[in-house]
Amino acid sequence: MGKHGERSMTTQLKMVLPGSSEKLRISDELAKCFDSGDGGAGMTAFLVSPFGSAIWQVEVGRDGDGAFLGRRWAEFVEAHGISVGWFLVFRHVGRGVLTVKAFDRTFFIKDFGQTLTAQIETGHARKPQFLMPLFPHCMDKMPIPAEFLKRRYISDEELNRRKATFVNPSSDFWHIDLEKDGSNVFFAGGWSKFLKFQGIAVGQAILIRYQGNMIFTFEVFELTGCRQKLVKQGSRFQLTENTSKEAQSQKEAHISRRKRKRSEEKRMPRSSTNPFDKRTYCEYETGSQPWIRKKLKSSALSQPYFPGEFCKKVGFLKKCTITLKSSEKKGPWEVQGLVYETGKFKLSKGWSTFRWDSRLKEGDVCTFNVINRGLWHVDIERC
Repeated sequence: MGKHGERSMTTQLKMVLPGSSEKLRISDELAKCFDSGDGGAGMTAFLVSPFGSAIWQVEVGRDGDGAFLGRRWAEFVEAHGISVGWFLVFRHVGRGVLTVKAFDRTFFIKDFGQTLTAQIETGHARKPQFLMPLFPHCMDKMPIPAEFLKRRYISDEELNRRKATFVNPSSDFWHIDLEKDGSNVFFAGGWSKFLKFQGIAVGQAILIRYQGNMIFTFEVFELTGCRQKLVKQGSRFQLTENTSKEAQSQKEAHISRRKRKRSEEKRMPRSSTNPFDKRTYCEYETGSQPWIRKKLKSSALSQPYFPGEFCKKVGFLKKCTITLKSSEKKGPWEVQGLVYETGKFKLSKGWSTFRWDSRLKEGDVCTFNVINRGLWHVDIERC
């Protein structure tokens, strides 16, 4: 267990190929997360079942071809109905614990029959998401999977706006035009420039999470299955690999446009429909399934405030107790909510316990999904 804490968020994408149901090859980087320091003998991954809280102890072995998931992996595959052609995203979250997301042949995340309520009760609720391998025809425009559209996570009104916003971990955003062709919907106008700016190429895969209100976050996987890393430099995102002069020129132009936009924004009031209001470090939606997404600066770490307009629309008008549940821990936590004369809503008593248990730090982003006035589910994006 000595090295588990040192590689707490190693991630790998794997496609299930013929023969993978008995022995699944994994990267050396992922295998090292389970290295107990005894030369590789007796390594075990604690694989969290997508069904709920069940834990499968799966052997992590090595042979002449590298590392693999071995004993009990076949049982895990059979129990979850995983088949050839699926994509699996493994994430080591620390101390030998490995989570897995499964995407079937529709490219949509597999919920294994769990309703949203059941997912929240077991602490496994996830944002709607899909994973797309980037074939050559996906580079100019990319289809949104039919299964994702079928489930109507995006309303007709939102689709008719013909605009989507992609947000990176630094909260920089790109606007992409949508194109409709019958029942098919594509990320189209601006899509190829977005891919080039990010250094995303044919053969890689992109995992897209829908945050609501036509806002999407994403992560990219290399041909090896390892997650593509971006290095933050000031107000830019620079790829760890060398980029072409053309891509660099596009970055400079993008930064210049952002600076002009900031200058314009200083001369005009912000709209509550902005993707991310950098004055309050939050964005929100008050429709049938309200949510508010807040970036935790130093003051919010102590006691987070929420805008009065949001509180008024979702009915937080007086002191109350809210139960918080998180997909990272079982919880729950009871937190006191206070309303001030200005209409702002603050989480106070009990918040510090949730903060410490969840290991929150400045720069993390919390999305509070309001299930009802007394129950919130919290998704955490680490900075």
